[in-house]
Amino acid sequence: MLQFWVLFLVAIGVAYVVAFARKGKVSMGMTSRREEISSPASPAEVFAALRLIGPPYTVDDVDASSNMLVLSSPVTLFSWGFLYPVLITPNGSGSKIVIGCGSKVFQLGPVVTNAHNKCVATVQAALSAAPARVVNG
Repeated sequence: MLQFWVLFLVAIGVAYVVAFARKGKVSMGMTSRREEISSPASPAEVFAALRLIGPPYTVDDVDASSNMLVLSSPVTLFSWGFLYPVLITPNGSGSKIVIGCGSKVFQLGPVVTNAHNKCVATVQAALSAAPARVVNG
């Protein structure tokens, strides 16, 4: 029985090392889990706004030519962290934003849905924030 627990703890430790080290790449493509939102802003404006997104998310990789970037969330006590590929495409005079979600190691259950929903909400908030105006004078 002791051997089981030792192996179990070693496996958990290896998974944490992988999760801390794993960074998203644009080449990973879009995940099967995705959600779409839209914005009246142009794809270039959306891309620029999302490159500046702040904690707890970081921008792991960007590809300006395809308007795609990969956000990531950190490892927590309850998850291995997640990668969020974001694809921005023109949609009329605005943009369509597709946000995927995948675990850095593996994850099941409502933690995935909650993490995805939080990322989508953060992206929407970043896009709805009024840009700062510079006043010369």
